[in-house]
Order: sequence, then structure tokens, then C-alpha cells
Amino acid sequence: MSIRSKLLATVAVLPIAGAALFAASAPASATAPKPAPDCVVGYVCVQFTNGAVEAIVGGTTRTYSPAATMVGITNGSAYDYCVDGTPDFQLKSGWYRDEVQPITRIAPGEVCTS
Repeated sequence: MSIRSKLLATVAVLPIAGAALFAASAPASATAPKPAPDCVVGYVCVQFTNGAVEAIVGGTTRTYSPAATMVGITNGSAYDYCVDGTPDFQLKSGWYRDEVQPITRIAPGEVCTS
């Protein structure tokens, strides 16, 4: 192999080695998928601390009294939702959130009022 061939071979390998180094040094959380309940299209699915998942028909309201503790929620419906809890948050169509928190109400709406 000539010096020129060795140089070209070395230059060709550098980007691959650099990408492997970057992948090895990236934190696990950057590539790990976030847990979220699987949800059927047209439903909002809430996963609770006991592992149960409730599917709520899109466009409907669900109230929890006393408050229920969720660990994840997925909006597979065509509606934006407001989730009342501590804290309240908006859950747009197609979004999910993985967080342990109490919730009291899930209702369609673009803006959370409380």
C-alpha cells in the first residue's frame, strides 16, 4: 500500500471512529425512550401507580374524586386536553407526559383555566 493509500484509508476511518466515540459517551437518558402508556387512536390513556391504564374516549371529560396518582398519560385523540392536578398542564393531541402526580380532572380544552 502506498503512503497516499494509507492516508486516504485513515481519513476515511476517522468519521466512523468519531461517531462511535460520540455514541459511547452520550448519556443513556439521551437515547432511552420515555415511558408512556400505549394508547388506541381516538383515546386519552392514563397509567396509574398500580399499573392500570384507563382509556378515555376523545372529547369526553373524566373526573377523579379523590385525586388519582398518574405515572404517565398519552393523548391519542384529536382533541387538546387540560389535565387538572398538581400542577395543571396542557396535553395536546399526539403528546404524552411521564410524571408522577395527582390528577383530579381530564377535560378537552386548549387552555387550562385553573
